[in-house]
Amino acid sequence: MNHTNYLLHNILEKHNPYYRDLNPSLQKEFRYRTKLFTKAIRFRGGNGFKITDEHITAVSGAYIQITFGLSKYFLIDFDVITIYEKAYKSTITGMYHKGDVNPQGAIAISWEDFVKGYETDEDNLNVGLHEMAHAWFFSISMNRFDEDSNTYDKLSKFIFLSEEEVVRLRNHKKSIFRKYAADNVYEFFAVAIEYFFEDAPEFKQELPNLYRHMCILLNQDPANKIKRGFNFSEYFIHKNLQGYIPKSEELNDDFEKKDIRYKILRNKRGMTSGIFIAFILIFDVAIIKDYSLEVSGGISSFLWKKLPFIFGARKTSTTANYLILNKKRFNKSTFRAIHYDNIISADIYSSTFIKTAQVKYIDNLRIKSIKMMAEKPDFDYLMKHLIQKKIVIKKDGTRIPRLKSRNRWRK
Repeated sequence: MNHTNYLLHNILEKHNPYYRDLNPSLQKEFRYRTKLFTKAIRFRGGNGFKITDEHITAVSGAYIQITFGLSKYFLIDFDVITIYEKAYKSTITGMYHKGDVNPQGAIAISWEDFVKGYETDEDNLNVGLHEMAHAWFFSISMNRFDEDSNTYDKLSKFIFLSEEEVVRLRNHKKSIFRKYAADNVYEFFAVAIEYFFEDAPEFKQELPNLYRHMCILLNQDPANKIKRGFNFSEYFIHKNLQGYIPKSEELNDDFEKKDIRYKILRNKRGMTSGIFIAFILIFDVAIIKDYSLEVSGGISSFLWKKLPFIFGARKTSTTANYLILNKKRFNKSTFRAIHYDNIISADIYSSTFIKTAQVKYIDNLRIKSIKMMAEKPDFDYLMKHLIQKKIVIKKDGTRIPRLKSRNRWRK
C-alpha cells in the first residue's frame, strides 16, 4: 500500500464504520472511488475553516458508501462541497444549519455534526449520509442518467411506494421514521438512507417492501451484511411464470370481454406485414389506376395501424396478482405472467391513435422490458388497472402521481 492509500485507509477507518467492515479487496475499491470523487469535486472551507485531507476524504466516504453497490456513481451537476467547522448560519433562511444541498450544484456540511453522525448509529441521525443522499437524489432525478441499470426507474418506484408511509407520518401514526421524513419527498428519501445504513434490521422488519426496493435501488443489503447485491430469492418470493398460471388465479372478466391486444416493438412488424402491404399497393396500381394514390394511401394507413394486432399480437389480461401476456402468432402461442410485485414501471408514449407502454420488470436478477401498444380506450383501461396495483406509471419519462395523491407531498 503506497503512502496515499495508507493515508486514505487511516482516515476512512477512523471515520467510517462501513469501510471498516469491508474486506481488504472491497476496501481497496472504496479507496479508489474515494480518490476519484475528491478529484471530481472542489472542496473548500466555510467561514474561514481550514480543511485538510482528513475532512475531504471522510466527507467523500459518505457518498461512496451510499453508491458503493452501483457501477456508475459520479455526481452530475455538483461541483463544490463546503465544509464548515460547526453549524453555520444560512444566508437563505437566516437559521443555523448542519448541512444543505443546493440542486444548482453546491453541498454544505458541518464537520462537527458529520463526526457525531458516525460516532453512533443508535439515533439514526447521520448528517453526512443525509446530505449526500440529497445530492445523489437530485443528480438522478434531474438528469435521469444511468439508463442501462434503470436507476431513475428504481428511484421512481421507491418514491411512489413511500407515499403511504408519508401519509402515516402526517396523520401521526406510528412509524420507524422520525416525523421530519414527511416534510417532502427529498427529506423522506434522505431519512430513509440514514435508517437503511444505521438500522437496517428494523427497517426491513417494519417496512419490508420499502426496504426491498431500497436494496434494489442501491444494490446493497445491510440487514444481511451484503455490500454488493441482495438475496434475490428472499426479496422476490413471487416468480414470473411462463406457460401457465396457478389454478387459484382467475382471469379478469373485463379484460376478456374487451379482448385487448398488444404488439411488441411496433416497428418490427415482420416480413409478412411488409409483403402484404406491398401486394395491396401493386394491386392498387395495376387495377384501380386513377385512384391508386388515394386508395393505396388509405389502405396502407389502415394496415399500418391494424396489422400489428393481427400478426404477432399479444392478448393482455390480468389476475389478482399477475399481468398476463399471451402472444399468439399463427399456430404458436407464448404465455407469460408477470407478477405485479416485480414490475418497476410502465412508461407511456403517446401518438394520435396508438399508445405505447414500456413495462420494466425484474426477472432472475435482471431488469427486462417489454413494449406494448394499443388503441387509446383499451390502453387507458389497462393503465388505470396498473395504477390500482401500485405500479409506477410514467408519461414520456415523467412519473405520474398516484390517483388521489397529487398533494400528498405538500404540507
